[in-house]
Amino acid sequence: MNPQKHERAAAASGADRVWSEFMAALNGLAPDMRAAFVLHEIFETGYDDIARLIGLPAETCRRHVEQARGYTLDRMRPLCHKAEGAAS
Repeated sequence: MNPQKHERAAAASGADRVWSEFMAALNGLAPDMRAAFVLHEIFETGYDDIARLIGLPAETCRRHVEQARGYTLDRMRPLCHKAEGAAS
């Protein structure tokens, strides 16, 4: 395999690994927490709108987003540390 193809294959497998870890983190969340997190963090939906969409108080949605963010960061942090170690 030529070096450019090898680099593209390595990048693709790295991206697949990151995506798989992120999906595993999302799947580890309760459905209402996952919905609040994705709506707020990805789609920049406000808490009042999230509350209306999923049927929970806005304050609960805010707490769900904070908890989901912490959980997801904790799940992804080891992967990021592995990448930092490989780059050194």
